[in-house]
Amino acid sequence: MSVYAQNNIFVLVDVSKSVTQPDLNNAKQALTEVLTGSSLTNAQIYKGASTDLIKFKLSSGDKLSIAKFGSCQTTNAISPSQSNITNVAGDVSSVLNSISWIPTDNNTFIVLAKAKIAEYAKANSITNYKLCIITDNIQTDFSKGKLTYCSNAAKDLAESYNSGSNSVTEGVYTKLKFNSNSDFTISFIQNVDVSKYTLPGGNNINPPPPPPPVTGTPSITLTSFADGKKDKPKPTSSNTFTISWICNPPQNVTFNVMLTEMDGGKFKDLSKKNIQDNSVKYTNIPSGKFKIVVSAIGVNSATTIIETPSSSYGWLIFLLILIAAIGIGYYFWNKKRQEKIDVFASNKADDIFSKNSGGTTSSNSSNSDYF
Repeated sequence: MSVYAQNNIFVLVDVSKSVTQPDLNNAKQALTEVLTGSSLTNAQIYKGASTDLIKFKLSSGDKLSIAKFGSCQTTNAISPSQSNITNVAGDVSSVLNSISWIPTDNNTFIVLAKAKIAEYAKANSITNYKLCIITDNIQTDFSKGKLTYCSNAAKDLAESYNSGSNSVTEGVYTKLKFNSNSDFTISFIQNVDVSKYTLPGGNNINPPPPPPPVTGTPSITLTSFADGKKDKPKPTSSNTFTISWICNPPQNVTFNVMLTEMDGGKFKDLSKKNIQDNSVKYTNIPSGKFKIVVSAIGVNSATTIIETPSSSYGWLIFLLILIAAIGIGYYFWNKKRQEKIDVFASNKADDIFSKNSGGTTSSNSSNSDYF
């Protein structure tokens, strides 16, 4: 008997270094919007239709799981833990923040990642499920036989996935992009059918053991502008930027973010309170150094120092002053030049008049003598 849920959705997140942190931040936001049925803010539909995404909207009773993949070791360690959805927004946030969305690995085993999800499905009698894959599609395990797998079992599993006589049926793909010139996408596969798929060692395997519980006090880890120090702040590219973080292990808490200016500055922004998401956006922050603290009740806080660039308005004012100074300088220079030209023209005219007058007098004198 197969395990039924209105939706069994698995998410795979590529954490190889060919993927950028802004890519992952954008993907996390877009995935949240799709799973909660919200409108897309930054992502654009690259393949498929918006109606396809409705099938990924979660409801109470659905199941959601997430895992990261990259190197063979990271990918082979995939052991999904499905979460039952009761409170959609809160549960989606909790599940998505249960992993680290930070690029760390040097290569990518995409096929092995998909095979690990199929392995879990077979072990738990799941014959059909939905799959979301976040990646730049640089799959370094595609050319079989040219890579060194971390184990023979991992190699056999990857090579058996959807091979000619061992069918895995992947349904319609709907793809989102954030930049039409980039290969980075979120792929939503409406149905993966593993009912006819046989694992390399046969399907009679025991489900993998659940991961051990995380002990100790939960901690907040910044995923943008992390580890900034007073003597070495993290620079922002503009005066508008986003601070993002994860909480490990995930906690059902709200976050407070405090931004205060350093070095005697008086600018503060204490308005970011009771945030359920894992990021905040600041706009039009003045230039300078700022301390940012992300905190929550019962959770270790995270702190960083950033430095914002000089405001573009300052450059505009400087440019206008420079243009005005050049204009005024040219005006006075041109006025002085014109005065010199006028004086020169006046003197020349006087000389010509004097010469003409002298000639006439001489001529009259000679004529008088002649007569």
